[in-house]
Amino acid sequence: MNEQGLNDLRLNFLFTGLNDEQFTQIRETARLIEVNEGEHLFHCGDVASHFFWLQQGLVQLYRLSPSGEEKVIDLIQAGQTFAEAVMFFKHNQYPVSAKSVRDSQLWMIDMSVFLGFLQESNELCLHMLGDMSRRLHNAIKEIDQLTLQNASVRVIHFLLQSAPPGQPDHYSLEWDTPKQVLASRLSVRPETFSRILQQLIRQQLISVNGKTVEVLDPQGLRKIITLNE
Repeated sequence: MNEQGLNDLRLNFLFTGLNDEQFTQIRETARLIEVNEGEHLFHCGDVASHFFWLQQGLVQLYRLSPSGEEKVIDLIQAGQTFAEAVMFFKHNQYPVSAKSVRDSQLWMIDMSVFLGFLQESNELCLHMLGDMSRRLHNAIKEIDQLTLQNASVRVIHFLLQSAPPGQPDHYSLEWDTPKQVLASRLSVRPETFSRILQQLIRQQLISVNGKTVEVLDPQGLRKIITLNE
């Protein structure tokens, strides 16, 4: 494991509760892999023996609809872990598919090694339970947004939630993620997503130049949300 990857992994919530001996064991059993854009890490139903920490790149978790359309469940950014909850499933199978959106580097972490640490430490179990509770709360909030809000409000929420820290009034976003992937993540069709962006441009609330989206009037976006509540 390279030194920078080691330092970054050590700061992840899953590993901050490990002692030096435990983390050494993680380091010795972890494996760095590289996946190209469009390449799969695993498919829904595959036997699960590892979870992952994304060091660099972007990964989408998705399921296929009955018609074969990809529904993006989550977008994993650099520094995040995913698939760790599968450790607690009765049947160790991945419930979603994982595909690289960009060329990515990931660390594969052996589930059996980490599960052994959990069985030895109540403190580590509580640490992990707390974070999973936070993720569950965020998932419930997202379900509310998907079921109770219209497509325009979901897109506006996404624009506002993507604001860089300390820049609440005027900011720019770089969208490296393909628009069709973002649309799927927000449960809107790509053409609907584009139409909503065009409406916001005409209202002079945002501007779009290639992959750069400039949020010109966050307060105006918030007013639209208020009117639709």
